[in-house]
Amino acid sequence: MSKKTPGLLILDANILIDFFKCERTVIKLINKHVGQVFLATPIFDEVKQIKERDCIRLGIKLIEPDLDQLAQASGNIGSLSFQDNLCLILAKEHAMTCVTNDKPLRRQCASKKVPTIWGIELICMLVESGGLSAEDGKTITQTIQANNPKYITQAIVQKALMRIGAVSD
Repeated sequence: MSKKTPGLLILDANILIDFFKCERTVIKLINKHVGQVFLATPIFDEVKQIKERDCIRLGIKLIEPDLDQLAQASGNIGSLSFQDNLCLILAKEHAMTCVTNDKPLRRQCASKKVPTIWGIELICMLVESGGLSAEDGKTITQTIQANNPKYITQAIVQKALMRIGAVSD
């Protein structure tokens, strides 16, 4: 019995950076086993670690917002940045799941009934789908935490490792 996958995924900058600092090829596996990964072009432009050839190689589809979406994102939605507003707007309009660790963005998504997934949760879903071994999932999760300990706490890591059956003693 397979678990339901989220389908269309839009990443915010913090998730993209976490994956690129750790193991960028995991994005290709996410595309294959969990859901199609999209990235708004203004976020692509913001994250200097990623090039267009990376998007092609990893299967990331760039989405170009229209002028109305850009104008909406320029307005204030809570305390969100332009890029976070844009992720929310695109996710809502295209029935995507927003992948973010940003708590204000998650709150705004919840208020607009836009589904969200934590970045580490994507790794768990990848393991559960058979696209990644539990041991590799553990290594990637721990590396992301080592690179981003302020936001990816040990408690988050332990919960993820328990979910994928890779708990350390």
